Amino acid sequence: MLALDGMVSTVFLVPQSLRDSDVYPDLKDRFNPSSIIDEEVAVTQQDDALNFDREPENNAGTRWVLATSGTTGIPKLIEHTTESLTKTCKVDSQRGKDYVWGLVYDPFRFAGLQVVLQALASGSQLVFANTLPTVSEQASFMREQGVNALSATPTYWRKLLMSGETRGLTLKQITLGGEPADQTVLSALRAEFPDARIAHIYASTEAGVGFSVTDGKAGFPREYLASGVAGNQFEISESGTLLIKPENHTPRSSDGGVLVAENGFIDTGDLVELRDDRVYFLGRDSGAINVGGNKVIPEEVESVIREVKGVAEVIVKPKSSGMMGQLVTAEVQVDDDNTDKKALKQSIISHCRAHLEKFKVPALIRFVEEINYNPSGKLNRK
Repeated sequence: MLALDGMVSTVFLVPQSLRDSDVYPDLKDRFNPSSIIDEEVAVTQQDDALNFDREPENNAGTRWVLATSGTTGIPKLIEHTTESLTKTCKVDSQRGKDYVWGLVYDPFRFAGLQVVLQALASGSQLVFANTLPTVSEQASFMREQGVNALSATPTYWRKLLMSGETRGLTLKQITLGGEPADQTVLSALRAEFPDARIAHIYASTEAGVGFSVTDGKAGFPREYLASGVAGNQFEISESGTLLIKPENHTPRSSDGGVLVAENGFIDTGDLVELRDDRVYFLGRDSGAINVGGNKVIPEEVESVIREVKGVAEVIVKPKSSGMMGQLVTAEVQVDDDNTDKKALKQSIISHCRAHLEKFKVPALIRFVEEINYNPSGKLNRK
């Protein structure tokens, strides 16, 4: 990337999971990138050979194309500039030399690329744990390498805490992103790492990094809606989704289409709710379950179920119903094999009835050995 910046017009960064998918050939053919970078081929040049000894021509503004995670459909290809990718990277080698960042994200996706660029910008060491197949192996490798800073999804952090592999990890910086960070996982991380700086970040491939929250609470302060953060502005749409207006960055798709409305705001598709002085993330609007005409957000139900003692992880899914359209179901992973599952099921139902509207309470609860996550580190909802 450093060599190509300013040398070529468009570079497609291809994550491993996308390169191995059936949709990759079609996505690649939709536009004509100057270069393609993936894990196996560092650079596939599709034009004439590059001469890295020459100066960039006319200071070309390289467009970096990244794929969205595609958790609810075919991935979109989003263009970024070097400036938009490095906007939040802190250049401080004096402070950065004290950090050893662990990478568990795919470095060719937005979240992983942010970790790589931050380590480069600050002169920190970078440990590539993402190539190891299991959380336990990754944690062991990061302990051996002295990792003290780690960015991952809430799902990954829950798996790490549940595995017991956090023992021996001495973390100064903990970052969560990619999914709503509920209070359960934030409190568990604070208890496990009392001296660490814990931040949950709101970012997307389309909009870039929006903001980070470091007060240890789920959601973000209501004042962000009035004052904005780091040059970005925020609003809530009539349908309850978060709107963001990035500073000096107009999100575009690979076909050149602008992804923002006329007022400059992009609809993130993330549903939020105002409660007193706080704005809480509920989940993706596109993933809602329709129960008799009522909208149920899976992430909201999951957050409530995780509050029940004995629950290690949960994923909420729809089930077709001839009468109601869809029903809410929950797959639950316990934190102890000796758990009385019959009693736990009753506890989950009672807790949901006390904290959720009736139509949101799971009609079916099933216990599973393990809940999988996708290559982006998020719960696999497909």
